[in-house]
Amino acid sequence: MITIKAYAKINLCLRVLGRRPDGYHELETLFQQIDLCDTLLFSEADQALTVSSSHPDCPVGEKNIVHRAADLLRRFSGCRCGVHIHIEKRIPMGAGLGGGSSDAAAALKGLNRLWRLNLDDAHLHQLASQLGADVAFFLHGGSALGTGRGEQLQPLQLPLDYFGVLVYPHFPISTAWVYQNLKINLTNSSKNSKFYSLTDLVNDLNSWQQGFTNDLEKVVFEEYPELDRLREQLATAGAFFSRMSGSGSCIYGLYKTRARAEKAFLGVGTSYQRFLFSPISTHLNSAETV
Repeated sequence: MITIKAYAKINLCLRVLGRRPDGYHELETLFQQIDLCDTLLFSEADQALTVSSSHPDCPVGEKNIVHRAADLLRRFSGCRCGVHIHIEKRIPMGAGLGGGSSDAAAALKGLNRLWRLNLDDAHLHQLASQLGADVAFFLHGGSALGTGRGEQLQPLQLPLDYFGVLVYPHFPISTAWVYQNLKINLTNSSKNSKFYSLTDLVNDLNSWQQGFTNDLEKVVFEEYPELDRLREQLATAGAFFSRMSGSGSCIYGLYKTRARAEKAFLGVGTSYQRFLFSPISTHLNSAETV
């Protein structure tokens, strides 16, 4: 049996630059992996591919991205082995934290080892890009600038000397719904991207609140004003930076001391699902046991 941890991410910035000819949106985003994680357990089987989960709302079988990752890897490699994968879910679903994509990346890495396929990073990235725009990021994790649909990655060294509070409001948000309702002309990202680079600001924590935006917040906050109030609450509690992650629904605040983060965590109250977290570098992303 192999066990692999699949870590979540937050988007420190997400700028939508326009619509692409293929129907997707052109993005600039800063990914930062955090220590909130799911755990995947891989057990050898004869030929069947099966997936189970600890979360009742998590799909199993062919509807699960982990199942699709396993099937894609098997067809690509010609391997005839089977596997049972159990997902211990801790990352909220539909929260903008990349839980499904991280699970898919963990499946590719775990099965590459379990089935002794010895595929290199280039092949794994090729498969990851077929599963989702941000799956490739989770193969290495850490911090990265994502462009294109988010799949073109430039690893970065971002500051990690802060502590975070993550708040999940107990409801998911559909990424497809957010982009369908996004009005590009309501954002200034395409214009702003010509004047400053995200990488110019990464080392100055005090510039993040002004310089790092999430263009999807306007759409989501108009429909769910409660999330904007949560973001403001975290800011009032001393966060030097507070944003919605990805397309939501999770809101996070970043604090320069653990004590401030813990105080903000307690101030949110128990009506929401709350997590204390820290940013992580790539070396934690490969954590696995046999």
